[in-house]
Amino acid sequence: SSSVWITTLSQNGLHKKGGFLAAFFGDNVTLRCTSSEVGAKLNWFRQKWGMKPVLISSYFKYDQNREFYKEFRSNNHFKMDYGDDKNDLSIMNVSSSDSAVYHCVRSFLHQSDFQESVTVIVKSLHPTAEVHQSPHEEIEPGHSVILHCSVQTDGCVGQHRVHWFKQSEESAAGLLYSHGGSSDQCESNTDGPNNPCVYNLPIHNVSSQQTGTYYCAVAACGQVLFGIGTRVTLKDGVHTVMIHMLSGALALSSVLLILLAFVLCTTKNEYSRSKSGISNLSPPPFK
Repeated sequence: SSSVWITTLSQNGLHKKGGFLAAFFGDNVTLRCTSSEVGAKLNWFRQKWGMKPVLISSYFKYDQNREFYKEFRSNNHFKMDYGDDKNDLSIMNVSSSDSAVYHCVRSFLHQSDFQESVTVIVKSLHPTAEVHQSPHEEIEPGHSVILHCSVQTDGCVGQHRVHWFKQSEESAAGLLYSHGGSSDQCESNTDGPNNPCVYNLPIHNVSSQQTGTYYCAVAACGQVLFGIGTRVTLKDGVHTVMIHMLSGALALSSVLLILLAFVLCTTKNEYSRSKSGISNLSPPPFK
């Protein structure tokens, strides 16, 4: 059997959450890719937003052959640390151009498997744009919801490219939807370069398959910025059923109380009439 997995090593104050790794300009990032299979070839791919994956490097552990490709060849920006069970990729002195999704791919017997992915986000020390998302949306099963991504820029102009990522407990973060064409609309009440643009992502007929955390990533002002993510959950069905049951029980109790009051009232009236009749039938007093 074989296994391939990705881990990230934190350096210079990096922070990793789920399938994301955040870094600041000038940090060094190390991505670790390992395999226990002798004949496996380990490859690294970089996929920028809206683009196809590009092969960075490969390492064939059987004959220790390693290679960088095309623009990554003879480039000190990327380094490879290889060994019997690993092909670690280090990105030195990161900049905004390094923000992308990096895939660890195993090639074995003419078959390639994308095992895991990690999204690297390079943050500016002095950002000129901000991205805002609501932290949580709780939805009734079967209902719809619209997620909002607000982009606030500070004086820079140009078209935004907006991407939505979804991450759940069952799967790593993956690209869900992209804005960026001429048909995309920036919803803003007023005009001006400093006014926020709001991009929407509608989710219809919400079920357990749509739950998870939705991240909004915006390419603007020469940077790629991520929102905090909106966690979409379903309202607890057990509580809803309990509320309906308690409401039904309360209504039934009210009906029973009314019936009981009616029966008691009727019984009391019949008893009074019966007692009055018995008094009328009694013999006159003895003189």
